[in-house]
Formats: sequence, structure tokens, C-alpha cells
Amino acid sequence: MDNKKKIDIQITELFMAKAGWNRCFHGTIQREKDEDGNPILHSKIYVKNAKYNCVIYALANDQDTLGDMLDKIVEMILDKNLHGDSGMTSEIAGIDFFLN
Repeated sequence: MDNKKKIDIQITELFMAKAGWNRCFHGTIQREKDEDGNPILHSKIYVKNAKYNCVIYALANDQDTLGDMLDKIVEMILDKNLHGDSGMTSEIAGIDFFLN
């Protein structure tokens, strides 16, 4: 008698970005491979505190590079007010378009 049930679960790996040890934010990391078999890691971190409520993303080939990139983005948000300026826009046909 076979009483095996299929369990549908998904394992999520957590990842942290920090600006110093007292300002840490957590999110997820996903590991994939490109068509040549090279590793691709991408992460989504929630930066949320009393002043900020945003999500940052990064993509890299290894975990150390990914962590460094995310740490720098968090520092730019918290210390350099990265999201404080919405940037320049140009009005075209009555609609504001952001200039990159």
C-alpha cells in the first residue's frame, strides 16, 4: 500500500544587504545558470525603515560581487539620499518622461 503524498514546497534562500552592521536589510536570492552553464545570481532586497520604503535589485555572477553591489546601493539610499531626487523630466505631448 503506497500512501505517499506529494508536498508542494518552495525553498527560499535569504540574502542580506547592509550599510554597517546596525543597518541591515533582508530579501531573497535566486540562483540560475545561463545557456552556457555560467551561474547567474539575482537578489531582491526590501529597504524599509522610518524614512524609506523601497526595493533594490542586483544581478551578478557570484555571491561576493552581488553582496558588494547591494551593500553599495543601500549605502547610496541611506547616506546619499539616492531616492530623494526623482531626476529630470521632459514634457512630451503633455506627459512627463524621465530622462536617464
